Amino acid sequence: MPLSLERQLAAIRDIPRAQLGKWPTPVMAAQLRGGTILIKRDDLSGWGRGGAKTRKIEHLLGHLRARGYTDLVTVAGNVTNLAFDLIPALDRAGLGAHLHIIDDPPAAPQDRARIFAGVEDRVTLLGPNRGRALVRTWQCWSNLRRAGRRPFFALPGVSHPSGIVANACGYLELMDQLSEAGLPAPRTVFVTAATGTTLAGFLLAEGLLRQIGRPPVRIVGAQIYPGRIRASTRWLLRWTAWAALRSLAPARPIEISSDALAGGFGRFTSALADLCLRVESEAGIRIDPIFGGKTWSVMEREMARCRPRDGEFLYWHCGFTPEWRTLGGMVSAVKPS
Repeated sequence: MPLSLERQLAAIRDIPRAQLGKWPTPVMAAQLRGGTILIKRDDLSGWGRGGAKTRKIEHLLGHLRARGYTDLVTVAGNVTNLAFDLIPALDRAGLGAHLHIIDDPPAAPQDRARIFAGVEDRVTLLGPNRGRALVRTWQCWSNLRRAGRRPFFALPGVSHPSGIVANACGYLELMDQLSEAGLPAPRTVFVTAATGTTLAGFLLAEGLLRQIGRPPVRIVGAQIYPGRIRASTRWLLRWTAWAALRSLAPARPIEISSDALAGGFGRFTSALADLCLRVESEAGIRIDPIFGGKTWSVMEREMARCRPRDGEFLYWHCGFTPEWRTLGGMVSAVKPS
């Protein structure tokens, strides 16, 4: 039987989680050339390297422990903070960690060694072939089962209802903070969209709040990975709404901007790199041109087009990748808007 809207919101807040981060993360205002924006500082989540992944890891651990899993098997690419944040969390929870790293975007062996220094004995470095990677992870999962373990396989980016709910909690946290401060909700939230997990969580929470009478908020995902991100986000949203809330996903458009994709995952232009340096100088935050810089670029383009009033735009700072110079490939131009 479907839950009422109020019970769905309560269910999101009450889903089991492991405490790792420091919540709530701050909301700050930054003066830009186009006006004042708000920044949600999930880069200050306080676990590992910091970032929005802390939310997903907390809820994933809650899901694993509540259901008696013993190990986690998952895959990631070369551009990830996941290994550095997830492995210590699994160790703390007494769960086995089995991370398989696909060579995407491609990196030289010596660069991969530098990227994963400190966790090299805790991850399995694979080649670029996704089919072979799937076979290797399936073999790992099967071997653990035969050994009497209860492994859990997570899709890349913790693309699982627990991860989507985690981001829905983050969105609710933001709205609570603004309400307590007597501030209105922003008109538009800009967030990085890789697997669609964060975007799906925001859309889930925003849709529920809108149905109980809160003002609508536009959620814009900045695409950083080529592919059908809109379709994957919609699928994740529907999966989570049914699995976690026994309801249909709120109907709403999914807005994705590929304006700053810059040729693909891990690719960026000199203009994006310069933008990140400027943001650090002007706003006092560090972003990289592989993830957050692309999102900031999408936001600035829209600011130039519509000149929003102060506080109407919010940038969700999901974290920082310190190896971006090693991981990223420079391209000469971005896709025209």
